[in-house]
Parts: sequence; C-alpha cells; structure tokens
Amino acid sequence: MISVIGRLHFKIGVVMNKIIIILVVGMFLSGCVTQLAPLQRRAIEAKELEGSFDEAYKSTLQVLQDYGYAIMHSDYKAGVIRGETGWKSRGIFMPRQQEVSVIVEEWDKNKVKERITFILKEGSRNQIARIIEDPEVLQKIYDDIQKEMFVRKNLSK
Repeated sequence: MISVIGRLHFKIGVVMNKIIIILVVGMFLSGCVTQLAPLQRRAIEAKELEGSFDEAYKSTLQVLQDYGYAIMHSDYKAGVIRGETGWKSRGIFMPRQQEVSVIVEEWDKNKVKERITFILKEGSRNQIARIIEDPEVLQKIYDDIQKEMFVRKNLSK
C-alpha cells in the first residue's frame, strides 16, 4: 500500500515538474516581444496624403483631438505636433498614458508626407515606455485625417 502511494506521489511530482517547466518557458516566450526594424516601422508609421500642408496639419490636429489627445506642443513651421492622453489607471499600480508624435512635411504642391508615432507609457515609479506598432490603428487614423482634409478642402469652396 505504501509503495502504491509512493509511486502516486512520484508521478504527481513528475507531472507538477513538467507543468512548472511549461509555465516558466511560456512566461519567457511571452515576454519576448519582437520589435520591427526602423525601416519596417517607418513603412507603417509614414504615409503620403493628398492635399496641402495647411490642410494636413490642421486636419491632423483635429483628428488627434477627436481621438482624445491633448495637444501639448504644436509648431506649424516645423510641422511638429505632440499630444498625450491623461493618465488612466489599470489597477492601483499600473497607470498608463499614451503619447503621440507627428511630423508633417510638404512633399509636393498637393502632397504631404506624415509620420505618426504612438508611445505607451505604463507604471508610476519605474516607467516602461514602448512604441505601439499597430498598422490597423495607424491606417484608421490616416483614413480619418484624409477624410478631414477632404471635408476642409470642400468646405472652403
């Protein structure tokens, strides 16, 4: 009887060790985030828009505000916009904030090149910051900026 219980404990121990190893390996693998190379990230973040610099700049400001960003810095001549969301709490210890940085440059008479970078900041004391590389989110914002440019252009006629 004791040997049966001993074998059962041994088998349970082996299974538990395998589970622990699987969990540890899973944690290491989930912590490995692949980052895009700079050229890959630029391909996602940068787009050409149809319209004037003025239309693009003002439309970008409008869309960012529609998305809940407070514009913290804006330099029309340099084509730079920086905005941020307020700190939002994800529990007691994980406040988070998003920042956005935009560069707008005139590419041609009726063509503008924009690059939008989103940064997520988390944590209160030891802040962690990472670039958000989500092509769908960026494409949605660029679509909204282009729509806003279209509306502005047609309202001024």
